[in-house]
Amino acid sequence: MERQKPRTDAGGDRFGALVLGFALGLIALHRIYILFATDFPINDGGLFVAFVRGIADSFPALPHTVQYNALEIPFAYPPLSFWLAAAATKLGIDAIAIVHVAPILMNILFASLFALLLTRGHSRLFAGVALLFFASNLRSLEWLVMGGGLSRGLGSLFLLASLLAVRVPDGRPAVPLHRMALAGAAIGATILSHFEWGIDAAAAVVLARALGSRSLREFLTGTTVAAAVAMLVVAPWFLFVWSAQGLAPFLAAGGSSDWGEGLGHLRTLAVASLHNPFLAIGGLLVLWRRAFFWPGFILICILLTPRHSPSPLALPAAVLSAYGLIAFGQWLARHLRPALASGLTAAAAALVLLFPLDAWYLAKVHPFRPLPAAERQAMAWVSDEHPGEAFFVLTDQPWWYDASAEWFPILANARSINTVQGWEWMPDGAFRKRYDLDLSVKRSRTCDALLARMTAFGQPRFIWTSVNRHCFEPRFRKVFENNAVTIYAVPERNRVG
Repeated sequence: MERQKPRTDAGGDRFGALVLGFALGLIALHRIYILFATDFPINDGGLFVAFVRGIADSFPALPHTVQYNALEIPFAYPPLSFWLAAAATKLGIDAIAIVHVAPILMNILFASLFALLLTRGHSRLFAGVALLFFASNLRSLEWLVMGGGLSRGLGSLFLLASLLAVRVPDGRPAVPLHRMALAGAAIGATILSHFEWGIDAAAAVVLARALGSRSLREFLTGTTVAAAVAMLVVAPWFLFVWSAQGLAPFLAAGGSSDWGEGLGHLRTLAVASLHNPFLAIGGLLVLWRRAFFWPGFILICILLTPRHSPSPLALPAAVLSAYGLIAFGQWLARHLRPALASGLTAAAAALVLLFPLDAWYLAKVHPFRPLPAAERQAMAWVSDEHPGEAFFVLTDQPWWYDASAEWFPILANARSINTVQGWEWMPDGAFRKRYDLDLSVKRSRTCDALLARMTAFGQPRFIWTSVNRHCFEPRFRKVFENNAVTIYAVPERNRVG
């Protein structure tokens, strides 16, 4: 992967093993705590439950379409995670329980595979230090342990599997073709799990072999084998979708990505280096030593998959931070007494690890929680009293954090006319139109503006709201209320729109 690697052995193998074991144990215990502290999938996952149930109905075949929120969605989403979950439902496991538990368990395995990758060419101490930085980064788990982590998490595992297949020790020995075939199979499985993780995996393997191959012929032969195997793995699914839907769903999904986010993520890394100077030190160090893989991986994520890049960027951020911290400790050891150098290094690491900016992020955004029980209770009431009716589900969260709007069709057994999820695969720019409409509603500054903008979604029979209740009283009749939401009936003469 790298032409030259900085020395990272800053301690005995036994101490390094202790640090690595502590880091892995800390990550595992934290994820297990998250599992038992929640009784429902974190944030999103409602659409994925619909996918799992749709596949279960036609299992083992894939369906051409899946029903969600009164939509017939072309089933062009990478299917592997949903197919495996559907197989589990056939054994009697509830789909919602799978979406809750599986992402969290996969995130533990993700950290373990990352540790294994790091020990290929680095000391255990280095791997342990990198894992501690990884654990302190919210993006190492945020979108991976949520309900949507059912697909994202599986993609992250196969990305690391593809890198493990081509990771070689120093000296740039040739990677046998059977290993390149394994890398290709892992790339194919990544694409079948999550398309953006798949793009990252394919580009990362190409980068690794470009930096590690001893000749152009070796590079071309190996990457051709990997590409051929990856295409063979992906081809049956692609042909299935193409024969049923054509290219339209893929084109629609590609248009739903915000490709302008890359520069913003670069700025985020720059800001993170102010809080964590070891990130910048490590970045400069690996560039000076001509160890280009992890800086190249950063560019891959930002340029090719900007929307989801903060999650895979947790990997190189941890590696560069470990380089920086260990280099800092080695510098201190050359200029100070060993005991003082060790103490200052540990203190600097603690200062960075124990005071992450992520605490501010969690306090500000509140996405990292399951749908509240009171909202689930209200949805159960809707399912009993008004199944199939049209609702406007109003919250103050952007659509990607709007758990209420996503889970409403599943738990309430009714239709949310403003839910954005599910439109990614629909034609004619439908996703972007609904994205913009949703944003305009939630940015309304007056009740008149709010009510006027809601009309763009159509005419609901009911309004479900957790915010701005004063805009609906006394115009609409209250039919349900608890400490989380209020539901208003919309009389025919006062229908929104």
